[in-house]
Amino acid sequence: MNDHEKIIKRIKKSAISYLARYEVSEYQFKNTMMRKLSNFENELSEKIKIEIIEKIRKQMISSGYINDKRFAEMKSRSIRRQGGSARLIYSKLKEKGVSDNVIKYSINIVDDGNEDAEIVAAVKFMKKKNIGAFHKNKDPDIDNHLLKHKWFGALSRRGFSLSIVNKALSISDIENADFIIEDNT
Repeated sequence: MNDHEKIIKRIKKSAISYLARYEVSEYQFKNTMMRKLSNFENELSEKIKIEIIEKIRKQMISSGYINDKRFAEMKSRSIRRQGGSARLIYSKLKEKGVSDNVIKYSINIVDDGNEDAEIVAAVKFMKKKNIGAFHKNKDPDIDNHLLKHKWFGALSRRGFSLSIVNKALSISDIENADFIIEDNT
């Protein structure tokens, strides 16, 4: 076995170990393996490194270890469960190198045709962060306008549109908010 075959065997073993621990996109896998290969062997040319990584990537895809649709659906489900908007899901998956079509597909699968998915996610986020109807401190000394402004910013940074933020913050009691979450889960 020559040095080239040893390198391929070593990086393949590292790839399988990596994929056993993490669900990743093709883009993440390629970048991680390039970094690992550079750490293993610095004398190889960039062209040879790319060929090795591409060969291993194709093997992992054909074996079913890497699947962008599965990754996108899992990540979308996780972000929605935590109270994330479609914009947040889109940006996080785009960061991971997932294509637009796969992102739209995963959001549609996760939302399952629910038109209220955004408002449900906003209410989940509000519950998680104790804002809006879930705010516990009813101190009269606190400026409600300033507090609402902070909540507005938190929901906006989470990627929710103006209309969703206004709807979510207009919910005044916890029972209605909990009903929205329970009814659409």
